[in-house]
Amino acid sequence: MNGVQTIQKKFTKQEAKIVQKEIRQSPDITGYSLRELLRLKTVFKAFISNEFAGACANFDFGKDWTELSAFIVIGHHRGQGIGGKLFRTAFIDAIKRKRNIYIVSRNPAMINIIKKYDFKIITSFWQLPAAVIIDTFIFAISWYRTKEFLRKLPMKKSGKFIFGTKLAHS
Repeated sequence: MNGVQTIQKKFTKQEAKIVQKEIRQSPDITGYSLRELLRLKTVFKAFISNEFAGACANFDFGKDWTELSAFIVIGHHRGQGIGGKLFRTAFIDAIKRKRNIYIVSRNPAMINIIKKYDFKIITSFWQLPAAVIIDTFIFAISWYRTKEFLRKLPMKKSGKFIFGTKLAHS
């Protein structure tokens, strides 16, 4: 993790294209259109020697919820602790703003991080808070995500989705 710098700044078009390409290669993330990535407001980016190494975003929804999303570490930078640093940065941002936090993943490394930060683990989508369920349905209604979902159907997945929530007052 030596030399990793994180900054909060919206994606450039070049960075958004890199993130979209990485997400498209993952069987575990349905993804974002280029337009959606460029519209994300709270983006945390990691750089090593001025080279873009990864990012995640805090997507605010509902009255007081934030989803830690668009989480990606560029292939050749994985295994260097960048994901953990990005997660911490996004997590601290949400906590400082007194937001409830939601995250969904089936990636084993991300699930370990969720457990490390003592999120409430939920294994059934229908047990999530109503605000999260509603936002998920709104997010899912997208021609781009429908195409990606269908394209990724034959890809081998990492496992079952795990949902994590952390309430601002806990």
